[in-house]
Amino acid sequence: MRHAATFRHNVDEILEDWAGGAAGNIIDADDEHVHNAAKHCSADILLTMNTNDFGEAVLLPSDLCTADEFLCLVESSSPFVVRSVTRIQNTHWQGRRDKGHTVESLVEALEHVGCPLFAAHVAEHLRVLAGPVKASKPRRNR
Repeated sequence: MRHAATFRHNVDEILEDWAGGAAGNIIDADDEHVHNAAKHCSADILLTMNTNDFGEAVLLPSDLCTADEFLCLVESSSPFVVRSVTRIQNTHWQGRRDKGHTVESLVEALEHVGCPLFAAHVAEHLRVLAGPVKASKPRRNR
């Protein structure tokens, strides 16, 4: 993993091992390991795009969040951090476009991966970062 050191430095906990076994509330048995890992480390949030397979949320040891919900939570708690990261990401994506790569806009990419609500926040940050739109002066007839 290219960013392994940064990831390990910034993430609260990385599990190498945890207890397995059946998880009674889980609809999809292939997700039991995710439930068991979250339970083992007392995770506050279980981040997944697969929320329907975890059964009734009130019976889970963690809050379920989709990526969109989680990123909106980050936005609501730290909007200026999101704006700063938006500026950096927009510069990165624009640089790829300038080098001839065909890329989606940052907002389109977020929508494409299932984060439409967060994409709307990013679109607003991009509008603010672009600055006020200057009204054009009416042309005078001569």
